[in-house]
Amino acid sequence: MKSIEVTASSYDEALRNALEQLGLDESEVDTAIVKESGLIKKKVTVKVTQKLTGQLAALEFIQGAIKRMGFDCEVEMTETEEGYLYNIGGPDVAHIIGYRGDVLDSLQYLALLIANSTGGFDGRVIVDGENYREKRVQVLTKLARRLAFKAAKSGEAVSLEPMNPFERRVIHAALADDSYVTTHSEGDEPSRYVVIAPSKKRGEGRTGRRDGDRRPDRRREDRPRRSDSSAPAVSKSNIEYHTDIDMYDASSSVNFKKKGFGKTKSYGNNKRFF
Repeated sequence: MKSIEVTASSYDEALRNALEQLGLDESEVDTAIVKESGLIKKKVTVKVTQKLTGQLAALEFIQGAIKRMGFDCEVEMTETEEGYLYNIGGPDVAHIIGYRGDVLDSLQYLALLIANSTGGFDGRVIVDGENYREKRVQVLTKLARRLAFKAAKSGEAVSLEPMNPFERRVIHAALADDSYVTTHSEGDEPSRYVVIAPSKKRGEGRTGRRDGDRRPDRRREDRPRRSDSSAPAVSKSNIEYHTDIDMYDASSSVNFKKKGFGKTKSYGNNKRFF
């Protein structure tokens, strides 16, 4: 929270100079006259302090927590569309991130409580460490797609390890438009986890038939068995060719190919069709 004392010949002049140095508006500060002196040449000392808002209270808390933990880090506050982002950077940022961002999540939760306790704050508080959360989103998105492929291929649901609410939301969002799997959460905090389940049963095709509902292969049933002695023998003499084309005319081979009469074999200079 910014604070400054400015001395000028009048209160208005001192306030104007203080606001220029702080880069704030009059509605964002509290003022108090510290000292007045001089009879002929009057001097006024004014103390101008930035008002404590929810976002500033959260910033002071994060900075104080890092200082008390003894880590060398800096905090940068940025206003976003949904609230405020507090990005932490420095040599010891890895300790602030913690295992899979658990320290960041704790700081974020406490900072949000402090911001909400200050009147007039309405928004989200996000605590990040050198874009860790964005990198984590990319890792979780790849993991979600890989496990979704596994669930859809095997036909069995896949359970992920326990995750915090932020990571679970990433998994749900990554597979929200996937037509082959669905996602839901199970368990209680802090052991709540995401389940990726196939949306179609195993073996079910596009038409909705299962493996046991396949149509019989009539071509195979109508085919005579080799061991069946009662089946009549088929000879070349019994085959009827319904065509007016000379079977031994080599010049008509192109027409045979177009009408699909089969392959050709050469015997000397003549061509015979089968």
